[in-house]
Amino acid sequence: MEQSWPPPRAATLAALVVLLVLAGAGSLVLSMVSTGAVASDTTPQKLVEPKPGENVFWPYTSRQRSPAGRTLAINVVVYADAETIRFYLSERRDATWNETEEAWQDVDPDDGDQNEIDAANQTVVEWAAARGAQRYLYVHDRALTEEGPNQTTRRPYRALPFTGGVGESGGQWIDETYQLHDGKYFATRYHLRVYESPYESDEWVAIQAHSDHWDWFRLRHTVHDTEDAQDYVESEFWDDPAVDTVWRMYLDNPKGVGSDGWATVVDFRGGSSPLPDAKTAGVALLAGFAAVRPGRRRSPLSRLAGPGGPAERRDAGGSVDRLLVSRVRLASILRSWDWLDGRQVAVVSWTLAYLLLFASLFVLYLSVRFGGIFLEEQFTETSPKVIAAALYPVLAFGLPIAAYSFGRGLEQVRCFAVAVVGIGAAMVVDYQFLGVTVLPLDVVLHRIGIAAALGLIAAGSVHSEASMERVNRFLAAGVLLWVYLLLAPLVGWQ
Repeated sequence: MEQSWPPPRAATLAALVVLLVLAGAGSLVLSMVSTGAVASDTTPQKLVEPKPGENVFWPYTSRQRSPAGRTLAINVVVYADAETIRFYLSERRDATWNETEEAWQDVDPDDGDQNEIDAANQTVVEWAAARGAQRYLYVHDRALTEEGPNQTTRRPYRALPFTGGVGESGGQWIDETYQLHDGKYFATRYHLRVYESPYESDEWVAIQAHSDHWDWFRLRHTVHDTEDAQDYVESEFWDDPAVDTVWRMYLDNPKGVGSDGWATVVDFRGGSSPLPDAKTAGVALLAGFAAVRPGRRRSPLSRLAGPGGPAERRDAGGSVDRLLVSRVRLASILRSWDWLDGRQVAVVSWTLAYLLLFASLFVLYLSVRFGGIFLEEQFTETSPKVIAAALYPVLAFGLPIAAYSFGRGLEQVRCFAVAVVGIGAAMVVDYQFLGVTVLPLDVVLHRIGIAAALGLIAAGSVHSEASMERVNRFLAAGVLLWVYLLLAPLVGWQ
């Protein structure tokens, strides 16, 4: 009997592969076109004045030198210089903040900076060679008001907007002066991007504070909140002898993750002090010793401001499935127990088999998270990219192998359901441990796809009585979906 070539099932799978590749490539091309359509160095039209009589800035950060790349809202302004803030947060007694060195910064495949590696080439292989994701702030040399008595202590104070006559000259996009973080790299952390005005006459520093967590599928951090980070930074300065006032000012920038348009303003006693000599440093140290550092609590200002049965089988190649053999042995051991009849032996044996499938996915997924945290603590001098490179294969290959191995010999529908529940439960526990309660829609859909892919792989491992030479549709669909969902977040398709 003649067989058509290619076989209908193989042709269907090949078409599915082509569609997946075209969909991913198309979305990548569209993102690159939309990014390149906006010229760099364009000027935002809505600026605010952080301090009376000083220069204005755009109250958002951007992934490119254009308002089209807007990301997060500026939510902290400190009336001091960047070195004072660095010393206060990271060098005082009991300081918990650390400067985020280049090796500990993220790669952003959506980064539109011309000096960065091309977004299409920012894969895992080149990850270690790239600098961290850059975010820019626009500052313009225009002032709106003249400083008067008590101008900086009015509460609440609405920052004056500057919406016209900016032109194309006089302003500039600046990179962050430095980054600070407090927390675990492979868990959750508070992350600050600190921007010091390029104009010497200004005595303010703009900060973008957010909370993020390490996403093992994206191999970079995902921002999940800004309000909690703002409250935490606020509590660092609250009731501290070195600080004159802490209050909130309305910047009218509510468009952002968790932003309500209000920014925390911190005014140091005596204004800016770059700690140039030993005397100044000694005073600052004494202030640090005397400070009562509050725990991680919500700042008081945050409440005020704002608007088939087991049997031994052989596959087509004649090799014995060891897992099924072990189940047969388990069943024989259970039958030796006089207080179990044959039906109870079968029920216990099947239950244990499904529990093994559930536990393998649950434990393996969480072991990557906790393994990363453990290795980070043990090898503090090692780049996190090395740790990620060691653990990522466990996630990428270990999960589908576990789903396939522990699903052998089980009932197909139940196998799919148990695998989905197992990986889903692990994800829920993971996010509960991280304290993440809100996720972007695309991340939620991606995780649902991950669970479905592993469920299909587990269901596809159940061999029918038909010829083993035929392609298993469930297994093939699960593998294709798994590969696509692994690649999509790494290259910016998701």
